[in-house]
Amino acid sequence: MPVDLVSVGVVCADVMARPVEEMPARGTLGLVPVLEMHLGGLAAVTASVYSQLGGKSAFLGRVGADGFGDYLLASLQQKGVDTRLVQRDPASRSSATVVMIDEAGERTFLHHTGANGRTCASDIDFSKIAHMNAKALHWGGPSIMPGLDGAPMGRVFAEARAQGLRTTMDTCYDGNGVWLPLIEDSLPHLDLIFSSYEEACCYTGENEVEAIADFYLNYGIGTAVIKLGDQGVFIKSTDEEYRIAAHKVNVLDTTGAGDAFCGGFLYGWLQSWDLERCGRLANAVGALTVQHMGGADAIRDLDQVLTIMETLS
Repeated sequence: MPVDLVSVGVVCADVMARPVEEMPARGTLGLVPVLEMHLGGLAAVTASVYSQLGGKSAFLGRVGADGFGDYLLASLQQKGVDTRLVQRDPASRSSATVVMIDEAGERTFLHHTGANGRTCASDIDFSKIAHMNAKALHWGGPSIMPGLDGAPMGRVFAEARAQGLRTTMDTCYDGNGVWLPLIEDSLPHLDLIFSSYEEACCYTGENEVEAIADFYLNYGIGTAVIKLGDQGVFIKSTDEEYRIAAHKVNVLDTTGAGDAFCGGFLYGWLQSWDLERCGRLANAVGALTVQHMGGADAIRDLDQVLTIMETLS
């Protein structure tokens, strides 16, 4: 079966507790009214939302041969994502994250890298991707994928370009403080980059959103999409730029909203929509996502999102 988008990178089980305003005293027990598990991870949520909007996506990465791995594969498949490129890795546990969410929807994470950390360039088989007739290769997970960070993913994106694929990346927070060296080899080979403002400041050393976008564009990237949270999005290409305000909604949980945003934007982008409309669709996806627990569970179909896109302000 052909796919449009191959999404490489992070998949994890998000074990989510809400609301958590403070940690219990050491050695005691705290109670929370909501404790749920959801599909998470930059690349997995992006692929899921892309598929739920009506596109054809595949996820490429590793999960462990464990219960979390069973859950992750089943969740991807339930959302219509092709999992033929997923490896079950018996040498590691599946990635998982404990997500503690406060009343305002802000998150604090405890993350286990697990099998994601063993995903490497040799896992990306371009003959299989070509057989799927894919249009684009997306990477979600720089800084928490040591097997791909730096030069390896630069070589992967160079090969993807040579194979005629469009190339995109969604940056991730670097808890080790390395930042730019983890993505710099990839930047000259990208058509599109997504970066949240807080992360982008650290990757680029810039604080003004226009300067951040220009930093990325100076590497030859076609379009920079800077996610601004509740302030919306700034989009800049070599000849266009847009600031699009976020929708005003009641926020329950922001986990995965940026990853879902990418899935929405990529859907429009690979349908050859103009950049402004791509941004508006992505904002609507984000608005729906933050009103629900989990990043991949709020989107039903394209009509739902188009309705939000046209009616919310």
